[in-house]
Amino acid sequence: MNILTVHAQTLPRVAARARTSTHPGVLERGFAAVVLFLSAGGLLPLFRLEGGVAVDELEGDPVLQITWMVIYGIALVLLAVRAKAALQLVGRERWLILLCSLAAMSVVWSVAPGITLRRTAALFGTTAFGVYLASRYTVAELLRLVCWVLGTAAVLSVAVVFFAPAYGIGIDETGWRGIFEHKNTLGRTMALAALVLVFQLRRRGLVNRLATVTILALVCVALFGSRSVGGLLTALAVLITMPLWLIFRLRRILMVAVAMFVLITLGGVAIWLSTASEAIVTAVGRDPSFTGRTALWLQVLDAIAPRVWLGHGYSAYWLGWEGESATIWRAITWRPPHAHNGFLDLGLELGVAGIALFIVGLVRAAWRATVLVGRTETGYGLWPIAYLLFIVTANLAESAIMVRNSMTWMLYVVVCMWLVRLHGDSKRAMAA
Repeated sequence: MNILTVHAQTLPRVAARARTSTHPGVLERGFAAVVLFLSAGGLLPLFRLEGGVAVDELEGDPVLQITWMVIYGIALVLLAVRAKAALQLVGRERWLILLCSLAAMSVVWSVAPGITLRRTAALFGTTAFGVYLASRYTVAELLRLVCWVLGTAAVLSVAVVFFAPAYGIGIDETGWRGIFEHKNTLGRTMALAALVLVFQLRRRGLVNRLATVTILALVCVALFGSRSVGGLLTALAVLITMPLWLIFRLRRILMVAVAMFVLITLGGVAIWLSTASEAIVTAVGRDPSFTGRTALWLQVLDAIAPRVWLGHGYSAYWLGWEGESATIWRAITWRPPHAHNGFLDLGLELGVAGIALFIVGLVRAAWRATVLVGRTETGYGLWPIAYLLFIVTANLAESAIMVRNSMTWMLYVVVCMWLVRLHGDSKRAMAA
């Protein structure tokens, strides 16, 4: 076993044991947990909504803005303590930086430059917090922290549904929303919780495993209760395909044989789904047009066309009746807050340039994550590729790419930073 293989085996389990700083203290972990909980979108937005607080589409919610300003100020202080390590990580992840830079530059051509400027600052704060998490926590430490946060969200969501249904069930009563504003948010969050908890099942000790299984059961209850088809399909897609990545740990000949079998099987399933999709969706009691998304996506494509290369500006399109979104709202029978597809929203905001930068960065990260699977023997080695698959699948029916104050974007930044660090360390090991 060569030095590169040993090096890559140890890093995913304990992401950066070579670092000189100590483990995060109780207060620091507590701060990170609170931020992750807020970034999941639980409680505070729901309380503001149910409290009848009117939020201006253009100006935003001042309470949430102040809260996040304080959070990002603290995060920048924590980053400054380990500025050298953080800057090294950022400097080596050029595609992510180019994408964020494009968002900042879009102020120049934005249809709402003031909003783009303000929301870009929040995006940079969200990205900076992701860099902080990547530079401070190991894979095991962060997954344990996220497990606690999302497990708490699951418990609270189920409790609110049963003990305060006026809050926990949406106005249309078609599904649970728990402690979130919308059932789709609950569904996506519980899909991520299920993924994280699967990794926690490997923890030693009967009590730990029983607690994990119990929380996982509650997560599944909340996921099914939300009746979010997107959340359910995202969870199934990631959890079912995750064992397939173990192919890359097999010997080459066997790997090819198994890979061919899997590809043929998945191809057959895909063909069957394409011919039976309408029947399947109807069978679960849903509109075959995916609750009006098909008509929405056609309108979004028309909206992208006039500004196809650079878009309308970061976070400048969906501004209610006061923004460009009014054109789509007039054309369809409902009032979507976004395109319900992360890639289409990216096209609306940053055009083909933004989509290209994101996809190139995603493909590079996926390649590094796939190589990592083959060079590790721990379960944690599967986390990066599993999360990248999660973010792609989740964005097929929802929008979670470059969303400010979002856990989904924070964790994407973390994964990219971890992978670029492992890639750089592998190069140094090869040169040694």
